[in-house]
Amino acid sequence: MEIKKVKLLSIHIQNFKGCKDRNIEFGEKTRIFGANATGKTTIFDSFKWLLFGRDSLGNSDFDVRPLDKDGKMIDNIEISVEAKISVGGDEYDLKKTQKQKWVKKRGTGITEFQGNVNEFEINGYPKSQKEFKEFIAGIIDEEIFTLITDPAAFNALPWKKQREILMKFVGTFPDAEIAQTFGEKYAKLIPELRIASTDDILKKYTKTKNALNKDMVEIPARIDEASKQLVIADVGALETEKTAKEVALQKVEDEISGGNSKLEEINSKREEIMTLKFHLSEIQNAENQKLLLESTDIRNDLSRTRDTLNDLKRDVLNKESEIRDAHVKYEDHEREKNRLLVEWKSKKAKAYPALTPLEPLTDGSFICPTCGQDLPEEVKQKRIADYEARKTAYESKYEKDKAEFEENRAKRISQIEADGRSAAKSRDKFKTLEESLIKEKDELTTKLADAQSEYEIVKKAVDGMPKVADVSENAEYKATTEKISALEKEIEEMSKDTSSMELKARRDILKNEIAEITGKIAAADNSKVKERIAELEEEQKEVGQKIAEQEQMIDLVEDFIRAKMKMISEKINGMFKLVSFKLFDNQINGGLKETCECTVNGVPLSSLNNGHRIVAGLDIIQSLSSLYGVSCPIFVDNAESINDFNVPEMDSQMICLAVTDDKELKVESEVKYD
Repeated sequence: MEIKKVKLLSIHIQNFKGCKDRNIEFGEKTRIFGANATGKTTIFDSFKWLLFGRDSLGNSDFDVRPLDKDGKMIDNIEISVEAKISVGGDEYDLKKTQKQKWVKKRGTGITEFQGNVNEFEINGYPKSQKEFKEFIAGIIDEEIFTLITDPAAFNALPWKKQREILMKFVGTFPDAEIAQTFGEKYAKLIPELRIASTDDILKKYTKTKNALNKDMVEIPARIDEASKQLVIADVGALETEKTAKEVALQKVEDEISGGNSKLEEINSKREEIMTLKFHLSEIQNAENQKLLLESTDIRNDLSRTRDTLNDLKRDVLNKESEIRDAHVKYEDHEREKNRLLVEWKSKKAKAYPALTPLEPLTDGSFICPTCGQDLPEEVKQKRIADYEARKTAYESKYEKDKAEFEENRAKRISQIEADGRSAAKSRDKFKTLEESLIKEKDELTTKLADAQSEYEIVKKAVDGMPKVADVSENAEYKATTEKISALEKEIEEMSKDTSSMELKARRDILKNEIAEITGKIAAADNSKVKERIAELEEEQKEVGQKIAEQEQMIDLVEDFIRAKMKMISEKINGMFKLVSFKLFDNQINGGLKETCECTVNGVPLSSLNNGHRIVAGLDIIQSLSSLYGVSCPIFVDNAESINDFNVPEMDSQMICLAVTDDKELKVESEVKYD
């Protein structure tokens, strides 16, 4: 892209701040020297005031009117700034004049100040303020002008604004297109990148993960709550009550069968049967109590093994997160070590340019240019002496600058080596940490497998527990049962038919009561509770799998952001020769945080001295001028802190403002030849 060059050819300042009347001609490089308060910055202020109505710091409410010896503004004088500029080779004369408006108060001889009036001219033609602003805007935007004329302007911006400007170097590309450049690595992510930003995708999966984590925490509590419902009911008591009802029913049945002479004997046998059944219940209850104690211990074991299993699962997930964090830090330090190695090789290979000798005196140097005769001997000797003095000073300055260059080069190489060793040490530390964490994870995984096996064994034991104790092999229980059976056969033989409406009604009631008790016994079955626990455990597995899926997507998105930022950083930093920009920070949790920090050889700009900050600012201006397709005069304040050897080659006009002991302002201009 062709660069539109804007140059300041001359400026004429009248009554502007402390400058009464000054005319300055500018070259490709102009040096302006003087002590503090001699008016160096006023030149830049006047030029900005002419173009945009602001001073060099961007203020619009500063005082331009000069002051008298008492510090009061001087009224009734015109303030004017006139500049000749070149825009792409076309020259324009711009002028701004400020006058005071005084109005005589009616009926009095007193005049009142009504404000300032600004008048504008372009090439001698009067223009309105609107027309003048539109003309300047057609040349360059005010914001861009500030960024490419002041080396400190860009780094004075908020970091988010800096980052926004830098991103213009890479253009705007959809994340989905960027992801495609990495091949199949982010194929799973591309459909989502087409419809949502990385931030939105991260929020989506993080929200889902957090909800699932909440469920994962709640499920064990729900399992424990359900397990508490696994009780062995007092079936024995119910069976006893049922037996009593059945005996009563049998008595009614016997009574219904008629006044049998053997009725009393039958009733006696019935009572004996009831007593025997009570005894059976006692045996059953005793065995059930033993079973209850045993099942309680097993259920406690199940709860313990479940807690251990869940703890180990969480430990494995946490360890995987620590491994990812350690690996990210390892890669960061590895990249830093490699970058320092490249810089070290570059610094080692860089040499100070060879001395370009001064052109020697020729015979023509000793001939008068007016008459063509030889100059007097004393004039010749003075020219020779002046030449030798200039040569000595020139060579001395070269040696001094070369020594300074070599010293700075050696210091930087030493610093790079120290930083490289530090980066390598940190890299090895995190590599060792990663390997240690992997080992710990493997140990935890082994423990997890053991805990899973133990849990399955205990769970199988719990599931296999009977609802009631098995007394079929109990000798006392068997003998009692056999005796009851024998008595029931005897009663059956002794019973006879009879009938009674009242007894039949009683019989029906007893049958209903027996059916109700039978239903209660059946309700004591734990199958539904066990089914619910199994459902919850299956849900726990599914939730764990879903959490892992969300974490995989989160890791994939963060890895893509990291890869994209690395690509963007490399492209942006490739636009600069001296400075680099750190565009993101790695967070403790492995995520990325946007930032924008300017560095020179890895050193933050804020830690550099003023001279290095100016040089860094010039490098930024050079790249910004290419980005915006326009160059403007660069006003370098405090230019005494830089020299010709550390200033980068610039395509823009340079106006250097340097503090010296000179009481009066000195201007030196030079033309730059390509």
